[in-house]
Amino acid sequence: MPLYDFECEKCKHYYEEFHTIADMDIPLSNPCPSCKKTGNIVRLVGCHRIVDPARLESTKGRLKPKPEFTAVMERIKRKHPRSNFEVR
Repeated sequence: MPLYDFECEKCKHYYEEFHTIADMDIPLSNPCPSCKKTGNIVRLVGCHRIVDPARLESTKGRLKPKPEFTAVMERIKRKHPRSNFEVR
């Protein structure tokens, strides 16, 4: 089962959950585990990379995406305007 990353847009709580591909949207309608608000959960899409722990750049415990990855995601978003993902 894949591991998915989620974040609450209200309180910025970040968490991970295992779900089947068919069930990957279920947490989007559940309340936030931290603030208990409903309708504010977003799924985060990112890439994994191997890093040197001595040079680890982190923000709130998460890796910053490389600019190349962000550029690819922005191109995909422009080509598919009806998609519902957000590039941050």
